[in-house]
Amino acid sequence: MIMNRMKIKFNDILVLALLFFLSCEDNSILSPEEISKETLLAAPDTIEIGNQKIFLTTYLQRDFMPVSPPDGKPLNAVVYIETVDSSDIPGSLEAQAIYIINGNEVWESFFSDDVPPENSSFRLVKIARDGPKWEPGIYVDVIVLLTIGKEQKLLKASDQYIYRTD
Repeated sequence: MIMNRMKIKFNDILVLALLFFLSCEDNSILSPEEISKETLLAAPDTIEIGNQKIFLTTYLQRDFMPVSPPDGKPLNAVVYIETVDSSDIPGSLEAQAIYIINGNEVWESFFSDDVPPENSSFRLVKIARDGPKWEPGIYVDVIVLLTIGKEQKLLKASDQYIYRTD
């Protein structure tokens, strides 16, 4: 009887492991679309959707609080996609991925599923976590891949500072 229970538990674990590996089979889902560094750097700092102008601001931060590892936690990025005149963001606008350029390095990531409280009708806020451990106190370029319906656009914020929290 004990052997039958062990078989059931082992079979359950085997099924769960198989489902996990099958869900991870397509690695293209795990990283955003590859876009050349040149294309990213050529992105505009303002885009127009209909008659609205939209721009990007950021808050980039590395945590060095006492509970952090000695070399700090990875980079976190908060992006604010806003209309210039505080009019409503189009409902079809979505932020798909973030690209941060530091010299020759490019970090690309999808945004987390966190829903920040700062979202409003004129501002879309997204968070990306677990970035590289670049030194705080440097400036980087941040580019966001947006979709409006079926159309994709890049939006850039240049010379964004990486803050350090202690």
